[in-house]
Order: sequence, then C-alpha cells, then structure tokens
Amino acid sequence: MQRILANPALEAQPNFESAAYVGWLNALVAGGMAREDALEQMAEGWRLERQECIVLWQQQNEEDACTLQEQLERERAEKEAEEQLERREAEKKKPKINDFDDGAVVADVIIPRPSQYAIQRIKNMEYVELWYFSPDGCHEASTTSRSTSDSDDAFGFAKVDGVVALKTIASFKASQKALQDHDLSWRQFDLAKTSFLVHIEKNNWPQKHQQALALFFTLITNHEHRMRPRGEKALLRYAGFVCREWHDRLAQDQGFNIGLFNNALYNLILLDVAQPDGLGGEW
Repeated sequence: MQRILANPALEAQPNFESAAYVGWLNALVAGGMAREDALEQMAEGWRLERQECIVLWQQQNEEDACTLQEQLERERAEKEAEEQLERREAEKKKPKINDFDDGAVVADVIIPRPSQYAIQRIKNMEYVELWYFSPDGCHEASTTSRSTSDSDDAFGFAKVDGVVALKTIASFKASQKALQDHDLSWRQFDLAKTSFLVHIEKNNWPQKHQQALALFFTLITNHEHRMRPRGEKALLRYAGFVCREWHDRLAQDQGFNIGLFNNALYNLILLDVAQPDGLGGEW
C-alpha cells in the first residue's frame, strides 16, 4: 500500500462547484440528478473516502510506532551486548589475586627467591646451575633486582617451543658470578639442592622426575665418602657432571634414571680427584 504522506483529518473539503470539479458535477446533473443532490453526493463520497484515509493513516502510524519500538529495542539489545562484552574483556584484563586460607599462617621457613633467569629455566624444565639457588645466588639476585635500571626491563626475542616470543631481558640473562655445580662448597650445594627441589615442585615438574632428583641428592649428601679426604669434592664433581648429563640426555630423548648411583663412574672421578694436580681431565 502506498504511504499516506499527510494527515487526512486536516484536509479541508474541496469546493465541488469550482472549475476543477465542473466536469464531474455536469455529468451527475446530465444523468438526471438535481444540482444540489449532485453536490451533496460528491461531498458525501469525499467524506467517506476521507474517513477511510483517516483509518489507514492511524494504522500506518501504529505500524510505524511498532517498527520504531522494535528498532529501539534491537539497538538497545545490541548496545547491552556490546557493553557486556566490553565488561567481560575488561574483567579478563583486570589483575587477579587468588583467595587465601583464613586459618593458614606463613611457613616457618621461607625459601629465598632465585633470579628471574633461574626461575625461567626451571619453568622451561631446562638445566640451570645450583648456584642460583644457593644463598649467594639468591642474594645476588636480590641485589641485582633492587639496582636494575629501566633498560633491564626491556624485551627481547626468545624461541619457546618453536615460536618466537617477547620476553624480558632479565629472564634469559645469566649471572657472571654463577659457579659450576662442582665448584660449589659443600654447604652451598646442600642448601641449593633443597631450594632447587622446592622450586621444581612449585613449577609442577613431573613427579617421576622430582622423585628421581630427590633420591639423587639424598644419595650424594648421605654418601659414606663424605668423611674421607677429597670425598666431598669427588661427590660434588659427580653430582655436577651427572646432573648436566641427565638434562642433556633428556633433551635428546635418551633419559636415564639419575636416582641410580653409578659407582664405576664415581670411582673414576674419585681417582681423578685424588691426583695431586687433578684438574678433572675431561671432566
């Protein structure tokens, strides 16, 4: 149906005696109708048509109002959906903090925190020197973190699982003060391995690997040769070399059980350490 552009109720009745309607009027009169009756019929016809237009106008307005209402509701629903999506995205970006146990107290002993470099190596389940977990290594990490400049917060590219990613420079910046495991003092080694075991547990290393390493360190620290001359030195060298070899073999998918003590290898190391100028040879 063609739209009605103006309100027909406001339309004035036309003058049917004017020149515009003379043809219609004359036709009615010629048909035998009196002039006054013809004018009345023309006026009545206009009024009926006008009334029909008024009804159609009202229906058109009602339909327009419904269409507008539907459009407003649709726009409001779309806006609410957009706002809800924005709130969800903002909630995702909002910093999170976990809940805590009301009855729990801090542990009796707090393990010192190693450097970001060491923590990243642990997260990646890669080899890292025990020195980083020793009191000296943790103290150096604490001192460095307090004195870092803004430039140390810069990012660099690193390859993780075959994908190049941005990481902080500190996360792959080794310390120049780090010692090889076999160069640690016995006390440094003993304290560092405890911290190391705690951190691999925190970072969800496989239980099988954790148990093997725990047994490995227990066999080292409780070995009977600790009481012999150069015994601790030989045990430290065995621990350092075997631990590094274990990680290398794991990377090659040729892993062995580090928890099994190899007496033959240890005796070779002990013999080498016993030499007056024993520099370790190929060790």
